Amino acid sequence: MSGSSVTPEPKVVSVVLNWNGWLDTIECLESLLRAEYRNHQIVVCDNGSHDHSVERLTEWADGLLDVTVVRDGSAAWSYRPAPKPVSYALFGSAAEAFASGDAPTERIVFIRNGANLGYAGGNNIGMRFAVERLRAAYVWILNNDTIVERGAIAALTDQLALAPDTAILGSRLMRHGDPVTIQALGGGAIDARRARETQIGRGRTTHESIDERIELEHVVGASMFVRAEAFADAGPIDESYFLYREETDWCIELRKRGWRLAYCPESVVWHKEGRSFGFKSVLHDYYAVRNMLFLIDKHYPRELPFAFVTSFVRATAPKLARLQFRRLRYVLKAYVDFLRGVRGKTEVNPDLFYMLERGV
Repeated sequence: MSGSSVTPEPKVVSVVLNWNGWLDTIECLESLLRAEYRNHQIVVCDNGSHDHSVERLTEWADGLLDVTVVRDGSAAWSYRPAPKPVSYALFGSAAEAFASGDAPTERIVFIRNGANLGYAGGNNIGMRFAVERLRAAYVWILNNDTIVERGAIAALTDQLALAPDTAILGSRLMRHGDPVTIQALGGGAIDARRARETQIGRGRTTHESIDERIELEHVVGASMFVRAEAFADAGPIDESYFLYREETDWCIELRKRGWRLAYCPESVVWHKEGRSFGFKSVLHDYYAVRNMLFLIDKHYPRELPFAFVTSFVRATAPKLARLQFRRLRYVLKAYVDFLRGVRGKTEVNPDLFYMLERGV
């Protein structure tokens, strides 16, 4: 009499990109280590941090760094650190990671990218490693300033397994500082004429949420649960954006290839939103404006003239009214650089911005 066989869980690899944010990253990793899903590894790619992030992260994994994170009393989860030490592999470069022998079996893999490669460049390394070396069926791209609910991976895996034409699932993103308020239900739509992305559910409270599958035009980059076959089909995220709008471009490319995008209501993620650079920084002003115009020019060229005008008014008028001349200067630079075709990382240097803002 033959015994019953158990279908193994699909391999899931979470990819977390760190840049000068080791404390947030530790909090994210603690939540991932508590996930109720067994066939799971984590890849942390460090984008050339200068705050000794990798050293702090490995000290934490070894159990040598006592991290106390004080939570707001309204938080929907409790901070219970995973037992230490946590097994990990450390690679000094992406080249070393891909050239290594057997695929690492440790719970966490740390990869030093060596420089700030932006959102796309950093996550592309993590996704490639997850698919090519760790043989992931699904890759969960997560911002390091997120906290995940324990059942989120299982919910995402179950939904994606039942939807073979779906490339990416988005999560129920909640505001970390106000845990009952929604940031986005997975993602939303693209309003090319007005040069905007909309986010479904933004600002609503939990009881106003939608608890069913929603088709999306784009998925918010803070939480993207990606099918490995879709990554192989569409290729990596376009690194010429450097920062902002690159995940939207990727979503459009996937939809053009016939893939669908959707929202998974059971996957709950708390997001600190804008923790790395902030929404009132010159870096955000520059890249968000410039890259949205590149996105529209690439995918919706007929809408570009109207989008350029509406974007210009919306981006410049408030800063003029508030006499925010420094921010206005970088917004104007964004339009000039778009017209000049300047792509990728420019002299609006996030490393320099980080040091200036923090007095490093």
